[in-house]
Amino acid sequence: MTSTGATAYCFGEFRLNPLARELSRNGEPIDLAASAFDCLVYLIEHRERPVGKDELISAVWGRVDVSDNLLAQTIVRLRRALGDAGNEQRCIKTVARVGYRWMLETQVLQQTPALPEAAPMVVDDARGDEAATGSRWKTSPIRRPLLIALACTLLLGLVYAGWQRLSSRVATPNFQFNRSAAVVLPVDVKAPDDWNWLHLGMMDMIASRLRDAKVPTESSQAVLDLLRDSNDASGAKLSAFALVVHPSAELSGDRWRVHLDARSQDGRTWKAEASSNDVMEAAHTASDLLLAQLGYTSGNGSASSGGSVAQYLQRIDAARLAGQPQVARELIEKAPPEVRNNHEVAYLWASLDCDDAKMDSCRQKLEALLKQLPSNQEPVLRGEILTVLGSIYMDQRKWAESSAALDEAVGTLRGQKNFGALATAYLNRARANDYTWKLEEATADIGRARVNYAVAGDLVGVAKSDFVMGDLALRRSQPEAAATLMQHAYDQFVSMGMRSMLLSTLDGLAYAQQMLLKFPDELATTDRFWPLEEKGKDFGFIGDDMRHEMTWLRATALADNGRTAEAKALLERVLSDIGPEKEPGLRAQAYKWLARLALDHGDNERAATLAANALTPVLEEDDQRDYAETWLTRISALQRVGKIDQARHEIAAMVDWESRLPVKSDWTHIYALRAMAAQAWIDGNRDKAIEQFKLAMDLADKLGVPEVIVSVGKAYALALLDTGHVDQAVAVSGRLSAWSDVDWRAAWVEARVYQALGQTDSWEKSRSKAQQLAGDRPLPTAASAVEF
Repeated sequence: MTSTGATAYCFGEFRLNPLARELSRNGEPIDLAASAFDCLVYLIEHRERPVGKDELISAVWGRVDVSDNLLAQTIVRLRRALGDAGNEQRCIKTVARVGYRWMLETQVLQQTPALPEAAPMVVDDARGDEAATGSRWKTSPIRRPLLIALACTLLLGLVYAGWQRLSSRVATPNFQFNRSAAVVLPVDVKAPDDWNWLHLGMMDMIASRLRDAKVPTESSQAVLDLLRDSNDASGAKLSAFALVVHPSAELSGDRWRVHLDARSQDGRTWKAEASSNDVMEAAHTASDLLLAQLGYTSGNGSASSGGSVAQYLQRIDAARLAGQPQVARELIEKAPPEVRNNHEVAYLWASLDCDDAKMDSCRQKLEALLKQLPSNQEPVLRGEILTVLGSIYMDQRKWAESSAALDEAVGTLRGQKNFGALATAYLNRARANDYTWKLEEATADIGRARVNYAVAGDLVGVAKSDFVMGDLALRRSQPEAAATLMQHAYDQFVSMGMRSMLLSTLDGLAYAQQMLLKFPDELATTDRFWPLEEKGKDFGFIGDDMRHEMTWLRATALADNGRTAEAKALLERVLSDIGPEKEPGLRAQAYKWLARLALDHGDNERAATLAANALTPVLEEDDQRDYAETWLTRISALQRVGKIDQARHEIAAMVDWESRLPVKSDWTHIYALRAMAAQAWIDGNRDKAIEQFKLAMDLADKLGVPEVIVSVGKAYALALLDTGHVDQAVAVSGRLSAWSDVDWRAAWVEARVYQALGQTDSWEKSRSKAQQLAGDRPLPTAASAVEF
């Protein structure tokens, strides 16, 4: 069998060998502390993206109670060892509010040469006259004497038994997965119809067998999702995975023959085969033979007989995986009492209600089951139940119950060596923290989830963690990091053929590009799926909600690129399609954008009405920043049409709302400061208004999001010009000049400053540029010069 070899990295005059734990410079070894060495390896292995502090701490120290100061000191020592002293950060860059990123161009080397591939192994477990022989003997065209056959059988048995003993002492398997994973495909079954459950049931059993032997293996549900998304039942498109296992099972008379074909990324193949009267016995043996060839120790579990709890579980799981909940229920209802009373079967029984969206029934069954489980027994099952309950409580907005359940799930699963279950618990807890705007805690949990998915070899989980981390980076006002993470997640989903996640990832990427004022890139991102009628087939099944979401996304990209008439038409189509009671969050977003466009076009009465339609509880719950922005749009519109009393009422309500938010956000507070500036302006206190604008501008600079800086800067600069503070307006215009060639608002401020300075030629040139960037959006008139 060939070996993948150990990976080494070269960067400049340095060479890093993770397996040998050696770092050298021009051949001279460099001594590093273990934690510094592990930091270096992890940063290089994840060099395509920034690595969060909590993720790095969890990966290197294996726990979370490590101070940021210790991590910082470790990075300093590591930089010093690499000659990256001072503030250069040419090797390891500090990414503000995120963590660290490896910056040097790095070459990846494979160090060890390939070895000859081992012959496939075949075993027959029959207890009659048939002997277990190697396949190289079975293919011989002549009959062998009994003595030779017996000798071969004993030799194979000794080799296999010896491997069983030695493999427990050998630390390094022959096949290295290198943070990738194996996938087991559905089983090709040649048997009567009543054995069809083996198609998925045996698939799941073989995957579990591989996981028990510490082989990182994707979940059966994830594999089925990938096959569905890639529209490829053969698994040929699963090129991102280290190993693809294709099982088959054939019944001949009363004997089963189970055959496993495995293929690696680089085209190497392994085969394993076994036969028995018990199909699961044959599957177990074939799995163990494959593991032997890969250099892994098989688990100690034995095959299950036909009436055992284990086989019932496999059949129930197979029915669930096949989307046949009624079949699964019938299996449980007709099972003997010892099966129905089994805790894992009871867990599946409750899960069937979750699958059917009967959440109250599912919750009640899980709560009852949890009470039956002693707290010190079956910890993995207990942790999985708590994770599901935490998710149910979260969806029901029972935040305290959700937090308690997920905290207990993490505490129960930590240390159980079930990295996949622990990763899922962390990811669910991150989701709960995200909902309640505990963004630091959510970021830490996503980092922990990603590390545990990586250890488990769950590529789907890793990619989804990157996607969730990107989404969270947007909520944390880190669009640059979000764009990097979203693009990386998108590339991973493409490589795995996971089409169902592609549109959601493009959604997040386009939003990040919008916040960075990269409007042409934003439009190009939507070009990947638009028009949906032509390109939608590349993304698998698209439901109505996703179709409406992507239509809205396309509209916002068009508006950002000056094509507001097209944007308005698409937004109105979204409102028409979804109806008044459906998709309230998307309806609110459509109204928000239509209000913004109406304000830009000077249709202030309509802008005020549309903004009021958008100000719904669901918009506030989804994102308080969008809620505050829409409120400010309504205030500006009311002021422009002279409805001063209504404007004052809205300002007071908005400021009071922001002051009572349980979790404070600089972004949201900027809108509150602008509302206070509006109040002062309406009251005729211009100096007070300018003071509030300045506070908002300072906070926007601190936040560092280009979209917020330009939005605040435009309002601030125009107010300064209106009050005769030209020098200060010049300074603000200079602050926005980095975006004056890409954003019409920055270009318009530049033009107005030149006008105030009497620079006619520059005024005309900048005004023309602003109009070009604004597209079919009219530039502001004197009546709408000031905006809040």
